[in-house]
Amino acid sequence: MTRRPPYEPTAAVKPATRGRGDTPPPVPPHELRHEPADEREFEDEGRNWIARLGGKGACGTGSYGLGLVEAVHFFDAGEPERPLREALLARGRFDGMYDAELSRLLRTARPIQNAS
Repeated sequence: MTRRPPYEPTAAVKPATRGRGDTPPPVPPHELRHEPADEREFEDEGRNWIARLGGKGACGTGSYGLGLVEAVHFFDAGEPERPLREALLARGRFDGMYDAELSRLLRTARPIQNAS
């Protein structure tokens, strides 16, 4: 039986060509930049609505920090200056919502009491 020399891991590995300045580092993947929407139009049960961001804030307590929220105001499309309902949503979620999600949010939104 012939004895083999001890295995040397560096002998089987080709020398690295990356990381020595001869090639640029890879570009990490990223989202395409776009302006977030602050107003959306949608239809719910035959009625046209406008959902508009009404403000941002933070709430909660604890060692993990505050929860970031946005207020979403709902307007009848015929009266775009008078908000009828309001809901809070996790910050950044509004921009990617489908119309069906906006309809569900509208149904759970609280009526806005106008002081008049």
